[in-house]
Amino acid sequence: MCKNLLTSFHTHTYLCKHATGVPLDYVKEADSCAGLGFSDHCPYPHDDVWNDCRMNASDVPLYLTMVEEAKKEASFPIFLGFECEWLPQFESWYRDYLRGELGVDYLVFGSHWFPIEDDLVWAPHLRTKEDISSYVDFTIQGLQTGLYDFLAHPDLFLAFCTHIDSELLKISSYLIDACIDLNIPIEINGAGSLAPKIMRDGIEESGYPAIAFWEIARDKKATIICNSDAHSPKNVLYGAYSAHQFAKKLGIKVQDFLPILQKKLSK
Repeated sequence: MCKNLLTSFHTHTYLCKHATGVPLDYVKEADSCAGLGFSDHCPYPHDDVWNDCRMNASDVPLYLTMVEEAKKEASFPIFLGFECEWLPQFESWYRDYLRGELGVDYLVFGSHWFPIEDDLVWAPHLRTKEDISSYVDFTIQGLQTGLYDFLAHPDLFLAFCTHIDSELLKISSYLIDACIDLNIPIEINGAGSLAPKIMRDGIEESGYPAIAFWEIARDKKATIICNSDAHSPKNVLYGAYSAHQFAKKLGIKVQDFLPILQKKLSK
């Protein structure tokens, strides 16, 4: 696939504290792509929530201004979004503030963290099948709110798994089935495809996207999209290209999220 025909709707900025660049930098690097969406890690009403890996609430006006500036310079459509976690206490924040007051074009569900007792555990660090299964149930609970337009890196929980057994395949299938039932696209993540490989079941591959997960999604005919998850301008299209290459190797039919989103926004 020619890079100038790519789209990506998973793009970050320096405001999230673990990426570089401003929207205009990504637009310049993307050149003549077909469409680009900015989905930096969303703010929360209190700055003590995930404060080391997302923008602060006070950053929102700057973020909106920077995306508007990028729109003026781009020769292709630009869309405004956020990548959000799921915790029930923030549902109204997502629905009333991000979607309602700010009027964003879309929200991405990045299910990175799972609450266990008084702690938030990063999905790849979940070790027991019970915790992983509960994490998937928790993720589905978030999807069922209807707040999110696609699920980013749905196989993130497999990132450090060196052996995917029948139980993990069953858990993966359960999550994929839920996304199909809810008509929510799932994302092959370009940032994962560019990360260092691991040895899994005797094969060197990405921690995520995990081949076994995506073989199930392919066979079930889930709606599958590709995004860069770019944290630096140089990867704004290269990550998406790498995700498409992964899909091609597995014979996955990829959908373009651009017309899916445009159809939603036209209603």
